[in-house]
Amino acid sequence: MARALRMLVALPGSWTPGTAGYVLRSLAAASLALWLGFQLHLDAPFSAASTVLLLIHPLQGAVVGKGYNRVLGTMLGLAVALVLTGLFAQKMLLFILGVGVWLGLCVGAMTVLRHYHATAAVVAGYTVCLALGPAIVAPQQSFDHIVGRGTAVVLGVLSLSLVATLFSYKTVEHTLNTALRDIGSRTLRLLATRFNGEHSTEPAIAPDRLAIDISKVDELLGIGRGESLLIRARIATLQAGLAYLHAVVLDECVTDRCVLPALAPIGTELQQLAESIPGFCVAADRVREMQRSLAQNPDCTASQQRLNEQLADLASGLLSFACLERAPRTPARAVSFHRHYGDALRNGLRALLATLATGAVWYLTAWDQGPTLLAVLGPCCTLVATSAVPAQGLARFFKGTLYGIVAAAACKFLLLPHISGFALLTVALIAFWTVGIHATTRPRHAFQGIAYLIAFNTLVSTGGTAQYDFSDLANQALAWLAALAICLLAFQLLPGKSGSHLHVLRTALHKDTQRLLRHGHRMDLLKWQAKQQHRLVALQALLGADNQQAGQAGSVSLQLSRQLIWLQRKTRDLQPDSSIAKCVQRGDRRISRYASHSAISAAQARRTSRSLTRLGAHDLAACYQDLAGLLQKYAGADIPTRFS
Repeated sequence: MARALRMLVALPGSWTPGTAGYVLRSLAAASLALWLGFQLHLDAPFSAASTVLLLIHPLQGAVVGKGYNRVLGTMLGLAVALVLTGLFAQKMLLFILGVGVWLGLCVGAMTVLRHYHATAAVVAGYTVCLALGPAIVAPQQSFDHIVGRGTAVVLGVLSLSLVATLFSYKTVEHTLNTALRDIGSRTLRLLATRFNGEHSTEPAIAPDRLAIDISKVDELLGIGRGESLLIRARIATLQAGLAYLHAVVLDECVTDRCVLPALAPIGTELQQLAESIPGFCVAADRVREMQRSLAQNPDCTASQQRLNEQLADLASGLLSFACLERAPRTPARAVSFHRHYGDALRNGLRALLATLATGAVWYLTAWDQGPTLLAVLGPCCTLVATSAVPAQGLARFFKGTLYGIVAAAACKFLLLPHISGFALLTVALIAFWTVGIHATTRPRHAFQGIAYLIAFNTLVSTGGTAQYDFSDLANQALAWLAALAICLLAFQLLPGKSGSHLHVLRTALHKDTQRLLRHGHRMDLLKWQAKQQHRLVALQALLGADNQQAGQAGSVSLQLSRQLIWLQRKTRDLQPDSSIAKCVQRGDRRISRYASHSAISAAQARRTSRSLTRLGAHDLAACYQDLAGLLQKYAGADIPTRFS
């Protein structure tokens, strides 16, 4: 293995020790799956190798996690395939409609699910397409084909998981720890600049960029849950920590110049702590001490109060990350994420339309490659639905498919007739597999590499006895291209609206802000904040760092939630029958009643502030005056008429 690794690294191109090791593991797993397929006399032994080539990933955690969810999705898809076969075995049109509805549901679910739960939905969708194509032609053999398909998938998953476990290292825990230290240190530096009253021009601690980098760590959690039992057990606590850091970064705060001398020592201490984090638990304790010292100031201004809350959030975030240090787990706050249901519906309808169009082509032409059309359509719809530009994704998929067709023809008719035995077959296949596997390591060519591997392996596949029929290969290749054309047609007929995701995010931010003003006293405000933060970061990622007005309304809405939390703390100990409590209740009802009109709500907050001043509750009056200022600021931000 070491000698082969050195030989691969010596090849020209973007070969590194990590890339070479990944390619060698993938080749070993695909060869093992193919050998097992032949040993068990599967009807389609190459399907097991195809499963491996669809699952390959450089990280062990991604392989294991992806494999488990693929098996889960396969079992679900096979169960649905048996149900559809029992209901519509003799009714082709209803059969196609059932396949289309199921594929559409799975593609829609894939759009809104996160991490490897989406993998299960994807596989459950296209497994039905792969298993039921032949069942429509020969219903009496449907059970055998479904069982064979399930066996091939399980063999592929087990082969890849075994090779990855034996010959790769668990690296996600170290990578995650490094990433958490990085974002923790950068957040400390950002907060230090706020305490010093500065606006840093350093790109690394720009709030928008830092917020996006914090979101990227969540993807590592998805990979790590398949590799590390520790990450899997602590994932809720770690996600809560990321939400706390987002709260610090996204809460813009302007420090009062008159209090800068009092805050400067804390800023200096934060900067020193950022330069060398001694450990998450120790760092959290030191930040908590800073927060306590700041809270002891009797003349606390509004900006100091907000900085104090940011220190509390930062301490909670660091303490959440300390769970990786085997420290006692802290109770995890609830978190939530934005889900684009409109996009899910559109993707589901695209998959249904593509399936119905495929069925129409098959029915009207009586083409014997109908099963191939369905088998190609399922994976293609699921892969392209995740692309931001489906037409561009299909173009890359088409290009990779063409390469796969040419490679399959060369391998099947120029090499395979001259060899015999599994060893020589594997050597010949490895020469072609290596090209596609290496392409998946390069982001620009990853989609082409996947298409190449799928097309090549499917077209070159053979059973125990090889058959060399060029017209059959050409017929299958034409079916591949026709399926891609049908998929492109479906995505063109139901195109994604320009700026649709942007509009949905802004509308969701505004609607949830209205819900906050109406029902804030009954909501889990921390969970609400986490969802708004997720939307705001997604909005910044879409519009870019140069758009200063990108998330103005979202940022103000987060400040509103903080102010409401502060008001709840101030008023929860009031006597219910006191005049101050009744004044607060009346004010909250008025603000809630005019939640859809921020300017009127601001006027009601000012009215409540004046009433509380007359009653002598000057502290509460100041809080409602601050709330009025935030509501007025929100009324002048990205109100819905600007993005309708």
